[in-house]
Amino acid sequence: MKQQKLIFFFCVCVSFSLFAQQNQDSIPPFSKNGISKPSILSTNPFGVFISRLNHNFKLEASRRMELDISLESGNVWGPNVKTYIPNDPNLRREMRGIAWFSRQYFVEEEQLDAGYFEIETDGVIKGLRGNLTIPTTKNQELIVGFRAFVLTNGKFPLSTLTTDRFIEFFHDNVAGGDDPFDRRVFGLDRARFLYTDRNGRTFDLGNGDFLSGGIETHYYYYPTFLNNKKIYFNLGAHVGTNLSKYNMSMDVGASAAGVKQFDLNDRNFVLVGLGANLLRKNAIDLQSDNFDFGTNDFIGSFEGNAEYTFISKGKTYHSFGLSYYLQTSLHKKDEDNYNIYVRDDESFKSWGHGTRHLYKDTNYWTLVYTFTRKISTSFYIQQDFTVNNNPDLQTGVSVKFGI
Repeated sequence: MKQQKLIFFFCVCVSFSLFAQQNQDSIPPFSKNGISKPSILSTNPFGVFISRLNHNFKLEASRRMELDISLESGNVWGPNVKTYIPNDPNLRREMRGIAWFSRQYFVEEEQLDAGYFEIETDGVIKGLRGNLTIPTTKNQELIVGFRAFVLTNGKFPLSTLTTDRFIEFFHDNVAGGDDPFDRRVFGLDRARFLYTDRNGRTFDLGNGDFLSGGIETHYYYYPTFLNNKKIYFNLGAHVGTNLSKYNMSMDVGASAAGVKQFDLNDRNFVLVGLGANLLRKNAIDLQSDNFDFGTNDFIGSFEGNAEYTFISKGKTYHSFGLSYYLQTSLHKKDEDNYNIYVRDDESFKSWGHGTRHLYKDTNYWTLVYTFTRKISTSFYIQQDFTVNNNPDLQTGVSVKFGI
């Protein structure tokens, strides 16, 4: 029911967008402003509980209020893994010399003196985001937004490209081979998110369960002293309030991004953007029993983005963008060198990814198509080629318009 409500709300927004594209005089003017990019933040099972920062590649502050709404769908998968963090320094040294997948055979699980957490993820995470942009001064703007996520079984047709069946069809016929991650062993199109953190707190969620939500505030300043060289950049300050019962807290962050424009002729141009963010996770805890979603207090990210745009007859902008996104690890990396991972008895292929890659920097590629007239509509597809705990495949659609 929650999934259906999210989709219904977004369909209303898309219907408005399509109607407005046909009735250009019914809405205020909206022009292309920099790289046309919706939020491409992944539906990472841990990341949805914190206020990660989307990079901003606009050329200047908006001149009127704007609203954008987006819906995202990401397939997540990781079989059950129990993780033990040894307390004994001697055992840690011993484990450093043993391959991670073999350490469980050198210890007695019941006799370990160790910290412990357990993870299992399966399903399609649906995300709904909305942002209202409010101009404040000539070169500054305020953005107030919300986000909400639910866990679903991702069955056709509501997920289409992100269903388990489509992904395994791709593996069978294009790349990956026969069931490379043991999805079929545990059953397709299921939904479960089991997590026990190292403090002993546990949740076990299924199809239709609400994961997290939050409110975000972003303030951007756009210096202009390089604009005559067609170099544009911005500085941002960010506050995110996480409102789920699993993590009620405030995150704070800062960002910087720059864009260079290359004009090919009067109807074709290329934009190249680079951005970096830093987030202080759980800067303020609003409750005493928050789950532990990572031992690193600071999360950094980097994005490189290139976009080609041509202007068709009728002054419609068609933009094709390619983005590379890199984020630092949620957990401190050294633990992975001595942690003891215990797999599910039924799992054999790639069974450690969902847990071990909490200790690795994550990265993914995103391909975006946007058409802009008085409404900007974006579609994207995202792929985690290194299988590092982001969705195996994620898609999204976004509409943005002036109000």
